[in-house]
Amino acid sequence: MTRTPSLILKLGAVIFAILWTAWMVCWGGSDDGVNALIASLSGTAVGFGWYYAMRWQFRRKGSLPQDSRHSG
Repeated sequence: MTRTPSLILKLGAVIFAILWTAWMVCWGGSDDGVNALIASLSGTAVGFGWYYAMRWQFRRKGSLPQDSRHSG
């Protein structure tokens, strides 16, 4: 497995989503299954949002190459 900037960004997004979900479950105060399910779904959405926001920002600054599919 080659460590590319895109792969590192994806792993960072997964770690961020897991930590965010764990924090929301602990912060919610109840161990109800519905609370954990909502936090998990929200954590997934937050992970995707974080990935796309960071990818846009890093491409804007030149840290990641532009996607070749959109270049023509």
